[in-house]
Formats: sequence, C-alpha cells, structure tokens
Amino acid sequence: MVDINLKRYELFGWDYEYINPLTEKEIAWYVEYAQRVGGPVLELACGTGRLLTAIAEAGYEAEGIDLSSSMIRTANERISRLSNEIASRIVLHHADITDFKLGRRFGLVIIADNSFRELGTREKQISCLGCVYRHLRSEGKLMVTVRRFESSQFTDGKRVSDWSEPIHHPVTHDLVKRKVETGLIENGKRTRSVYSYITTHKDGNETMEECISEAIVMLTEDYVSLFAEAGFSSNVFVDYEERVADGESPVICFVCSKVL
Repeated sequence: MVDINLKRYELFGWDYEYINPLTEKEIAWYVEYAQRVGGPVLELACGTGRLLTAIAEAGYEAEGIDLSSSMIRTANERISRLSNEIASRIVLHHADITDFKLGRRFGLVIIADNSFRELGTREKQISCLGCVYRHLRSEGKLMVTVRRFESSQFTDGKRVSDWSEPIHHPVTHDLVKRKVETGLIENGKRTRSVYSYITTHKDGNETMEECISEAIVMLTEDYVSLFAEAGFSSNVFVDYEERVADGESPVICFVCSKVL
C-alpha cells in the first residue's frame, strides 16, 4: 500500500526547514541526551539531515533513516558540504522506519518533528517501536517529540493556514508558497491535511499541486500507553526542557527507556 503522506516529502519536503526552522534549543535537547547515554545515535525520519548533521558536528556517530528518496538526496547534499571528519560520522539509509535491520545497537534513537504521529496506523507505530526496541541498547533512550493536539484549534472541524511567504526552490529557484487545510475525520479520531502548493516558474506561469497527509489524533496519555505496550517506560516533558508536562505547552517531549 502506497503511503499517501510520502508525496509531499518527495515533491516539497525541502521546504520544511524554512517553514519550521530548527532551533538551538532543539539541537541542545538531543545533544545533551547523547552526552548522557553515549552514541551512536539513530534518527528515524531524518528528512533533510539537519538534526543528524548537528549531532555529528557534536562528535557522535549518527545514522539516519528516511522513506523519501528526495529527502535522502537532500540530506546527502547537505553532508557533502561538511568536512570529511564530520561527514564520515554520518550514514544514511533509504528505508522504512517501521521495518529496518541495521545490525547494530544505539545509545540514542530520535523521532523528531511530529514524524511519529504521521505513521498512519497503530500497527505501523507498534512496528516502528518494535524495531527501535531491538536496536536500542539496554541503557539507551528513545526520544520522541510531537506537537500537542488541540481540538480548540479546529473551527467547525477545520483549521486553515494562510499562504506562506514564497520560498525559492533550492534546485529550480522557482518561487513556491503553500497553504494547509486540516480537517478532523473518522469522528475526530484522525486528521486529514491538504497541502496546496503554488509554484511560480521563471516564465511567470503558475502551477498548483495538492498533497494529502493523514495522521492519528493522539493525546499525551495515548502516547504513554502505546510506548508501554511496546516495552518502554516514558517520562513526559515539554518544550525541549526537563520541565514536567503542563497541559498547555505546544511541544511534548517523551524520553523513553526500555523495560527489561
């Protein structure tokens, strides 16, 4: 079955770091845990490699997995601009994060930027966590970050963003802008987002592309229960700080340990 979420990353995944830039606080959150538990570090759904690169720059062996060939290509281009010393610490895998075998164990496994939520079914999520469990050292940590789901943001069951500012495509240099409309489906159990992209080409012509993304609606307690089912205990923090979840902060950070 084709992953409907994949089209957006294949065609427009490069825009993520412009729409949602990585912050120094996020980088520090992951690097500090790598310092605690040691490497190597594995990032699932590594995308353009921006976090993976920061971890390698901090001195750790880092491996990344992504299902999108376009994202892997972009990540490789980023790595090619690094020094040989840093680039030698990074290995990329074009693979499915729900079914992988890398032949080694890791001190830290990261699933950042809401990526875990985009696994479209509970079965895929459990499969992903099973792979993580098998690849994580006994004293290692799994770190998952997601954005808090707020039903109040959905007016009449929908949430619509404004058009973004145009961004230059990194290869064609055409101008691309996007708008996102997200609706609740299946009696509020899932979300369905329509990403509309308008590309203004050098000759002035415009083209539009629509990409669909679906995700499971999950609250904090749903994640904790799912992690427990997969053999993990979890601590819940917020906003890239070891601060107890307050029910309001937009970013939820799970730090999970294997139950042996």
